[in-house]
Amino acid sequence: MLNKIILLQINFSEDHSEKILPLGILSVGSALKRSGYDVELYNINEKDIDVTIVEIIDKDPLFIGLSVMTGIQTRHSAEFSIRIKSKKNIPIVWGGIHPSLLPEQCLSENYIDYVIISEGEKSILELTEKLASNMPMSGVLGVGYKVDNQPVINESRPFISNLDDYRLDFSLLDLKKYVFPLGKYKRVIAYKASRGCPYNCSFCYNNSFNNNKWRTWSINAVIEDIEYLKDVCNIDAVKFYDDNFFVDKDRAIEILSKIDLPAHVEIRIDTITDDLAQQLKSFKIFDMLIGVESGSNRMLELIDKRFTVNMILNGVRVISKYDLPASYSAIVGLPTETKEEFESTIDLFYDIYLIHPKAGFTLGAYLPYPGSKMYDFAIKNGFKPPVKTIDWGNIDRFRKDFSSPWINARIVWRIREYFKFLNWNIGPIKKWLEFRIKTRFWFFPVDIYLLEYLASIAIEQKGLFGKGLRKAYSLMRK
Repeated sequence: MLNKIILLQINFSEDHSEKILPLGILSVGSALKRSGYDVELYNINEKDIDVTIVEIIDKDPLFIGLSVMTGIQTRHSAEFSIRIKSKKNIPIVWGGIHPSLLPEQCLSENYIDYVIISEGEKSILELTEKLASNMPMSGVLGVGYKVDNQPVINESRPFISNLDDYRLDFSLLDLKKYVFPLGKYKRVIAYKASRGCPYNCSFCYNNSFNNNKWRTWSINAVIEDIEYLKDVCNIDAVKFYDDNFFVDKDRAIEILSKIDLPAHVEIRIDTITDDLAQQLKSFKIFDMLIGVESGSNRMLELIDKRFTVNMILNGVRVISKYDLPASYSAIVGLPTETKEEFESTIDLFYDIYLIHPKAGFTLGAYLPYPGSKMYDFAIKNGFKPPVKTIDWGNIDRFRKDFSSPWINARIVWRIREYFKFLNWNIGPIKKWLEFRIKTRFWFFPVDIYLLEYLASIAIEQKGLFGKGLRKAYSLMRK
């Protein structure tokens, strides 16, 4: 009988992300199960590490595979792996974005035995066969390992030519755990209909991880999956996690028309036209995440966004004209960004708010992704990459304790929080937030801590007080 295989993802409890369907380990786990392996998935947060370790060790798995993103998840995954190794020498395999970007550094750690680079559905099968038969890993494409404690990186594996050959096996998870409320919808689930993005944004991990390729599951496969999720989970909306849902507009429109569900999507601002906006309105899109990135044309050119501030504002006017919901994201603290350029991004956000009062906003400090086009440029301009894998956990663009050489991340966090609450129905408090933004008064953020605390209780619906706050939260977000 084959040993059990454990695949695991560790989320950060403060992000409430343990309710998001763990699509990475689900896809790899589905490939293993389809090949006859006994695979079990764990989707936990950092508070569950110790109890999960005890449970996993008792199952004596052939190996433990972790899906790891760069940032706080890197630290928690390292802590988990270190604790496993201190109790039993179970092989540890890291896959996902971070080990794909820094395979040699990961393999230099004594708590990581193997890495899978880029997509892992095929590589994990060959790695499993080699481990089960105690054979060397030489020749296994897309895998890194060690010889005499020195990293060895095999040749890369070609991308899967037909993603429909690797469909998700939803039976590996209790799907009802991954249904969450979002906005006015009570039963939302995450889903991904494509991989990668063909654009060349120089800050993005896709440059290296997906080689700027965009690949899709067939429309029929997507529709079948979502119909299944409707039947099993009774979902009333879907949140697409595609990096760019609208690379092929016709495909996107056909999917949205056939699923007959409100949806959250990601889209470029230069894609927005009157015709498309009218169609999106008819499909009941309940949010669009749009990366406007900067209020400086020089910065937009530096990061190769291929649009200008004027193009951004024109797109916002169309979105507002059709009363479409949208959330706009931006990056500050880019290498060589001046104070004036930083301020121009705050101005852009406020201009968007004036045009589109229902807009949502998110602001993050620039995170230099290894393998991205800007990475070497960032190093030349003062970024010092962590020497140890675990220290990448200190580099998380949405944390207020992120140490950036170009920006005060604590101030960035405060600005983001003030913008975040602008589209809430909170009466005179909104005027206070507007005052803070217009005057750049970011100090003494007691108001934000209070709002964040109450919002977290509402989101988690903790006790009667939390349930009451959830009702108020829903009213304020309409």
